Parts: sequence; C-alpha cells; structure tokens
Amino acid sequence: MSVQEHIRQIDTKFFLCTHLPIRTFDFNGNLIHSAGYNRDMEDFFKHHDIFEQVRQELVTKTENCIITIPCLESISFTACWVCSKNINWGFHILGPYTTLEAVNLFDIVYKPTYCIPYLITLLGTIAADSAFLKQKIKKFNDMPYSAYVKKSIDYLNARYHETITLSDIAAHLNISKYYLCSLFKKETGKNFSQYLNEIRIEKSKELLL
Repeated sequence: MSVQEHIRQIDTKFFLCTHLPIRTFDFNGNLIHSAGYNRDMEDFFKHHDIFEQVRQELVTKTENCIITIPCLESISFTACWVCSKNINWGFHILGPYTTLEAVNLFDIVYKPTYCIPYLITLLGTIAADSAFLKQKIKKFNDMPYSAYVKKSIDYLNARYHETITLSDIAAHLNISKYYLCSLFKKETGKNFSQYLNEIRIEKSKELLL
C-alpha cells in the first residue's frame, strides 16, 4: 500500500465517523483525497483560498501544530499534518464547519469549537490503527541506520514523485550535504540517486500491479 492509499483510507473513515468534510494535500497543492465535499463547498474552499492560507500558516509552525482558518462569521477550517513525525506526507484540512448550530449554509456541518481537538485525536487514532502505519513504524525502527539516514529514506518515500536533490534533504535535516552524502553511502551502500531510483522503480511496479 502506498502513502496516498493510506491517506485515502484515513479520510474516508474519518468522514464516515464524523460527517465532517476533509481534504488532504501535499505541499505542492496536489489534492491527495477529498471526502464529503459537494460543488458549493469546493467553490467556497477555492474562493477563500484555504489551501494557500493553510500552507503559509503551517510552514511557520512546529510539526505537531493545529491551525484554524476562520471564514465569514462562524465558518472555519482546521488543518494538521498527516504525520507529525514526517511533514512531507502533507496535511489534512477539516471543514468547512460552523460553530453556530443555526447556520445552514450549503449543508455545512455544525461542530462546536470544543469538539475540534477531539476530532483531531480521532484522526490520529484512525491513522495509528492502520496496518500500513504499524508496518511502516516497525520497518523504520528495524532499519540498521542512523537517525539521519532513516529520516532521509522516509523523506524519499514520501516525496519520491517530486524533483528531489540531496541538497533538499540536507537542508530539511539541517546538516551538510557532503556529510549526508558520505553517511548515506556508508550505511546503505548506495548513493542518493541510486536509492531514489530504486524507490521510484518499486513504486512504479506497485502502480502497474
């Protein structure tokens, strides 16, 4: 199972449990999955430029942050990372929802403010309960590599479909690219490009199947 399929399952289960619309994006603005949206909601989302507002807020925050974007008088969106340990997986945007029970704009769901932290917790619980994540965590912990190399591999698995350079990962880890290059080669026996190409080949095989 791919990260994208894992995310699609999370979004679907979350919506079925809460009836709260949810969308998940990567940082380039690509929609990974959407659940519970109708045409009016999509238009509202685009009109208020919710994606860009969320992205600008998240890049200045910590990995475990939760942000809320208010729109109009009582309508809001709330966003959080897909994975607090790896922000490269993208972010969820919950909503629109209203904090006023009397509002009935294009079937928008009512969720009082105090419910939102519980809903974020539920989202995390659904993700943590997936076989995909359990297997990934076990595989990550079993890797005979240093923390830097593990995080580099995690980065590659999350963003293999993008244009990635060794400098990108080094900057993400806040270390020298020359040190990372040496460390990566020493521990994996492959250079950065070889490892990335192998990941892309394996992902292509999965898609073909």
